[in-house]
Amino acid sequence: RHDKTNIILDCLGDKGASFEEFCSKLPDNDCRYGILDVPITTKSGAETNKLIFVCWSDDNASVKPKMLYASSKDALKKALTGIAEEYQATDRGDLDMNEIRKKAGSA
Repeated sequence: RHDKTNIILDCLGDKGASFEEFCSKLPDNDCRYGILDVPITTKSGAETNKLIFVCWSDDNASVKPKMLYASSKDALKKALTGIAEEYQATDRGDLDMNEIRKKAGSA
C-alpha cells in the first residue's frame, strides 16, 4: 500500500498460500501491488514457476489512488528482480489464475 510518499509492505503470504488467499488480500475500492509465484507448464512440457507482478486497481477506487499506483508502478517493478510478467486486474472477474498462467507463459 502507499502512504503517499512510500510503498509499504501490507502482508506477506506463505509459500504454499492459495490463490484465493492472495485475492482476499486485495481490497475492494482501492489499489495494491502483489507478486505471485505462478506454477506453469512450458510449451516443451517442463514444469517451472514464474514471478508475476499483479497490479490491482479496483474500478471502484477513487481517482487519486489509481493515479498514485499507476505513477509508481514502473519504479517499483524496476526495483524488483526476477519478475517475468505484469498482470493488471480492475475487478474480481479479472483475477483468474488460468489467465495469469497464460500471461506467465503456460502452454
